Amino acid sequence: MIDSYPKLSRLLNLAKPYLKNNDFGVGHTERVLKIAEKFQIPIEIKELVSAAIILHDVGGSSIEDQYEKGPVIARKILTILKYDDNFIEEVCDIIKTHHSRLENPSKPFKILYDSDQLVKFSEEESEYNKSLSGFDWNKITESLYYENSKKLAAKMCEEVIQRK
Repeated sequence: MIDSYPKLSRLLNLAKPYLKNNDFGVGHTERVLKIAEKFQIPIEIKELVSAAIILHDVGGSSIEDQYEKGPVIARKILTILKYDDNFIEEVCDIIKTHHSRLENPSKPFKILYDSDQLVKFSEEESEYNKSLSGFDWNKITESLYYENSKKLAAKMCEEVIQRK
């Protein structure tokens, strides 16, 4: 997905030092990008979706840090790459709430949200998530915006069970 946009490769490289401070590091971001490729993303929002995914966890490992520090870091990086102000604002708005299930979010938000939730079912992250107190696969699946995401979650959940 980022191969089509030269700035996105540079964006990922600039974000990597910040992403290393996150629980799953750069690998998490790359897995979220890969899951997002399963969506039929309209060309006019593909770069925005990719940028939001790349930057969604740059603030740190806690949700509070991601919401508070993430937009500041994202704004700095996107400004270096000369993205326009509207693009930067939209990315920052997505980052500020990306763990919250919003009532009427934008399509880029929905794609990031669903992809970020689906990655919890991945081989790399599922064991950790299963160990968390109160973690509920069904609750995650129900929170997804798209029906195709829910179907993918069911398939991925089966794979989690088979890995036991």
